[in-house]
Amino acid sequence: MGPLLLGNFGAAMLLRVPVGFALAAASLVALVVVGNVPLTVSAQRIVAGITPFPLLAIPLFVLAGGIMGAGGMTARLLALADSLVGRLRGGLAQTNVLSSLMFGGLSGSAVADVSSLGRVLIPAMRQRDYRAAFAAATTAASSVVAPILPPSITLIVYGVVSGTSIGQLFFAGIVPGLLYVLALMLTIHLVVRRRGFTPEAVARAGDPKEIGRTPKDEVPKVLPSLVRAVPALLLPVLILGGIRLGVFTPTEAAAMAVVYAVFVGLVVYRELTWERLRDTMTSSALMVGLIMLVLAAAQLYSWALTLGRVPQEAASAIFALTENPVVLLLLMNVLLLVIGMFIEANAALIIITPILLPLATSIGVDPVQLGIIIVINLGIGLVSPPVGICLLLAAEIGQTSTLAAVKAVLPMVAAGVGVLLLITYVPAVSLWLPSLIGA
Repeated sequence: MGPLLLGNFGAAMLLRVPVGFALAAASLVALVVVGNVPLTVSAQRIVAGITPFPLLAIPLFVLAGGIMGAGGMTARLLALADSLVGRLRGGLAQTNVLSSLMFGGLSGSAVADVSSLGRVLIPAMRQRDYRAAFAAATTAASSVVAPILPPSITLIVYGVVSGTSIGQLFFAGIVPGLLYVLALMLTIHLVVRRRGFTPEAVARAGDPKEIGRTPKDEVPKVLPSLVRAVPALLLPVLILGGIRLGVFTPTEAAAMAVVYAVFVGLVVYRELTWERLRDTMTSSALMVGLIMLVLAAAQLYSWALTLGRVPQEAASAIFALTENPVVLLLLMNVLLLVIGMFIEANAALIIITPILLPLATSIGVDPVQLGIIIVINLGIGLVSPPVGICLLLAAEIGQTSTLAAVKAVLPMVAAGVGVLLLITYVPAVSLWLPSLIGA
């Protein structure tokens, strides 16, 4: 059954069939033709794949992220980031990264990061004489931090599939996420310095459209920007603090995030109108529908893989090559990077976790650490061709060719791989914080 599953899915992808339909079609053909599984059972598995209660956090966090943008929280975070690093060499590019750190920790979605921040920052970077390809690459690469930091949608999916505590995964992603941001900022500094960009001025606090237009002798208004952004910055504290103190579960935290975002948008910033709220709910529903379709189909595909004993055969094949833990971890990363280049992150995670989890635990890798390794690998895949949905979206916003964006993003991908290897071979990087706070 394994070769038929993989072959059908590969053929569907080559024919540019949408990922969700490709997964479902490949699974149904293999289950009916080889496994003699009734179609009614397959339908039940599809529905069962998206019924776990923790998955309810996904639509809620997606909605919360949309409301943040409509209610003015995103604009305040962007202004704060620019006031902090905007005057550095390549400051607008650094602002891009720092904004993703702040916004990604609220939205949990790399695609939402590129869609929201990219439409503001990429045109602003082009106005400051950055090349369109570099602006697109910076925006795409910085969005990778969103799936790593809480409330990452990808970590929620991994927690459901692997049975790992979502709270522990949330805390485990904080240090790796910060390391990725630091590595990316250093890489951008070196690239900008080599290309001769000059220091840039900061934007007027509170108006991201003014990025790069402030006179160079104006003092950065960090404190006013910080004060305006405090209500937005309190949201991650609310989420993580509530989970740590046992006030609510991650799913309940998602519901609280929606309520808080609506309150701040309506009462504090007073930028959220009922029309904007309606439009946000509509766009969020469309995005959630797409995500859940892929998750449901991927769950069926994963069940078919397990039924065909593909995980056991894959583990045996890998162990036949070597039993050295160092080499095995390297092979796992190579496999994940390749998969991430071709398959949507959440679908790939559901497919690959049942295969890698037994293999990783057999060589002493903690399931929490494995979750961070998988998420970072698949995050890098979001900015790597041929699929690289975040890179493609950023290139479209920047009106530049995909090839040019790929060339520009390579140094940033290399930085991400360096952080990935550190997290792979130094477990304390991801496990230290959960163990410290007892999450």
